[in-house]
Amino acid sequence: MSKQIKVAIVEDEATVQELLKGYFTEFQKTSEETFSLSVFNNGEAFLDKFKPVYDMVLMDIEMPGINGMETAERLRKIDKNVVLIFVTNLAQYALKGYEVDAIDFAVKPLSFEDFALKIKKGLRYIKHNTSFMVTTTEGEKIAIMTSTLYYVEVQRHYLLYHTTSGDYTVRGALKEIEPVLTPYNFAKCNNCYLVNLSLVKAIEKDAVKVGPHSLFMSRRKKTEFLEEFTRYMGGF
Repeated sequence: MSKQIKVAIVEDEATVQELLKGYFTEFQKTSEETFSLSVFNNGEAFLDKFKPVYDMVLMDIEMPGINGMETAERLRKIDKNVVLIFVTNLAQYALKGYEVDAIDFAVKPLSFEDFALKIKKGLRYIKHNTSFMVTTTEGEKIAIMTSTLYYVEVQRHYLLYHTTSGDYTVRGALKEIEPVLTPYNFAKCNNCYLVNLSLVKAIEKDAVKVGPHSLFMSRRKKTEFLEEFTRYMGGF
């Protein structure tokens, strides 16, 4: 990535603010990335006159006023695409973080090694987020961001794009869109569904939970899908 990565740090503790800024400076020394940092002392200051210009947000949860989780909920109503990482000592909120599409949690006290792993993961999300155009069966042209696409479903000669903002029906075949989306971490859990691995919440027996959806995982595709998901979670 050649562009400067815009990062918002939402943290009320001055010592943690300085720690994170120092970590970003250190990270840049061995990375090709450069960062532009904006620091906010609380959720209200962050949301006040907010514009979706950030690539990544590092958010504390336990803050005065509205906490980080509520701040994140309001953020998602304005910006559904920004990469969100919680930096907190409240690890019990990890599962709730899925509700606001947080990609990860960094637990305080935060070491540089742990910080670097989280930022690298965030950068992969930024890099693998793109948009593509589809034409619906009603003739409407829609731009779909991969970060908002839960999965693609094939039904006879039609594709259903299930996104965070609604569903779109397009005439086509899964084999046509599969090579487009596979580089952006999509994998088939059966012959009907092409799933966004970055939005998978859980895998339970023969079901893949992605966003609000629960999808059947076939026996033939299970091993391959689990391997792809493991590789993705491992950063490969």
